[in-house]
Amino acid sequence: MLLGVLALGCYSDKGLSPPGNIPGIQGKITFLNAWPDSTRLVMTVAMKHYPAGITDDDSLLDFITDAFYSGGLAYSEPIPSGSESHNYRMSLEPGLYEWILVVWFPDIEDYFFGVKELGAYYKDKEIDLPTPVEVRPGVMMEGIDIIADMNNVYRDTHFFKTGRGS
Repeated sequence: MLLGVLALGCYSDKGLSPPGNIPGIQGKITFLNAWPDSTRLVMTVAMKHYPAGITDDDSLLDFITDAFYSGGLAYSEPIPSGSESHNYRMSLEPGLYEWILVVWFPDIEDYFFGVKELGAYYKDKEIDLPTPVEVRPGVMMEGIDIIADMNNVYRDTHFFKTGRGS
């Protein structure tokens, strides 16, 4: 279901963008531990808001649906399966993105409820929430590096972490 919502975002009526001066983020994702055989898809996602306080799947679905339709959610191309590291680049509209994360989708029919955060962008390791990134017009923000731990797919908790220690 989430994949379907994300797939709707592939359509753009903006036409071709001129080369250069494209705002967005780029960095390196480093994967820890083995990719599970049950992996359907892994991608980088940028969201304008962090889902603080969401504790159930229905609220999370509402949050993601609202984010998608309001333009507060962007995502990358799929990351090649089994990668040990991956350099990514995402074009984004200028603005503040509170949550840059790597998302894992399981290879099951109702995969939405099995989706997990593998890792997020944390510039300050002492703070429990992901580091927001301000995307400025015409600037590709570099160094938005993420550690993605494949062992997070085995957590019993919800899609997102409530903090780094979760």
